[in-house]
Amino acid sequence: MAAPLAAGCSLPELSPEAAINHFLHTLRRPTRLLIGISGGSDSTGLLVTLVRAIAGNGFAHSHTLTAATIDHGLRPASAEEARQVSKLCEHLGIPHRILQWTGEKPATGLSAAARIARYRLLSDAAASLGADAIVTGHTLDDQIETVAMRSGRSASDAPGLAGMAQATLYAGRHWILRPFLHTRRNAIRDHLRAQNIDWIDDPSNEDPRYERVRIRQSAPDTDPEMIARAGHRRETLSAEAAAWLSGHMAAMPGPVAIISRLHDGLTPTDARDYALAALMAVLGGKPHRPAAASLARLRAALDDGSDFRLTLSGTLALRRRNQLFLLRERRGLLPLSLAPGESGIWDGRYAIVNKSDVEVTVMPGPIREIDADLPGAVRATLTGTTPQVLVRNGLLPSRCEHVSVKPRLSLYADFLPLFDLALAQALATRLGAEPAPPAPV
Repeated sequence: MAAPLAAGCSLPELSPEAAINHFLHTLRRPTRLLIGISGGSDSTGLLVTLVRAIAGNGFAHSHTLTAATIDHGLRPASAEEARQVSKLCEHLGIPHRILQWTGEKPATGLSAAARIARYRLLSDAAASLGADAIVTGHTLDDQIETVAMRSGRSASDAPGLAGMAQATLYAGRHWILRPFLHTRRNAIRDHLRAQNIDWIDDPSNEDPRYERVRIRQSAPDTDPEMIARAGHRRETLSAEAAAWLSGHMAAMPGPVAIISRLHDGLTPTDARDYALAALMAVLGGKPHRPAAASLARLRAALDDGSDFRLTLSGTLALRRRNQLFLLRERRGLLPLSLAPGESGIWDGRYAIVNKSDVEVTVMPGPIREIDADLPGAVRATLTGTTPQVLVRNGLLPSRCEHVSVKPRLSLYADFLPLFDLALAQALATRLGAEPAPPAPV
């Protein structure tokens, strides 16, 4: 079996066999992989190639496979197609489970809702089947389409133009791995044909009502090398931003982020801005960075050197002399009620689990002690932005063992691409959130 490609190299287009060989060599330990297989050519090729590569026993670690198919229930044929996949898995000796997306489907945003349901169901299956990671069949063609779609909506230097990461952490639970990001769909289909293995063609993949289909039919000519460079740039930017936070940020209860030495003459401005954009999203409880126009306004204010007060993405930014104070603004903080045994997200910033036998309500309130040396605007804001847990009879003790209140990184809570792992870990360390589990590759 061929040796793995050198670490950190820019991958060329790879055959399915070469891509899987490289992928299995990069796994850091014996891993149980859950393959998300729809029955289409990409995921079928993924399954077949993984099965045969692992059977060759040419790897430093022993890996095992299981598989799952999501029946979205959107087409009459979907249930039978899932059963066909189950038969293929049985033939290959791979445990397989069919997962159904039940309940009412949205009238708009169906593709996005289906994607969210798919990953939720796969993650639940991974937990019940003892899988360490989820593997999907996204290809180089998918990558090019993704970047083409994002480029139509984003600035030329937007993080999303790096495309899909080779690994993405879902909901802090499972890493989603994509071994075929350097493999063309036609190469996968040729590989299956050579083995007389059929696949299922989903007619929705030809429906121009979907943006991805329209992009695919337009034959985008995005350069794969450009995508690779953008991915490397984003990873480097994340590392530089994490290092900048380590040297410049302190955190106080609230939380309040205090940034000192805004212009150290050493850190590139784009790394500083990347760090601040992520920090402000997290402090504001938002799942996305501030808009480009808002970030430009902040950058101009920082470079001007004068004191200022701005609000971006729910975060108050206050400069006083050589320090920048960042914290959640005191607006739009809604109550959250949880029945016994329920869990929920409050203000995007905290994961709440009610383990008690009574209903609780989470409301904004003051922190216990407010440092008198903080600027007045910061002290005033801190009187109404911290989660308070109440029952009918009043406030619960802050350390009540029956109600769990944990900080969360809203920007990365659902999907954390490997590109941004360094920055996410730096933010988790400083804000007291759970760190991400290490990537398996």
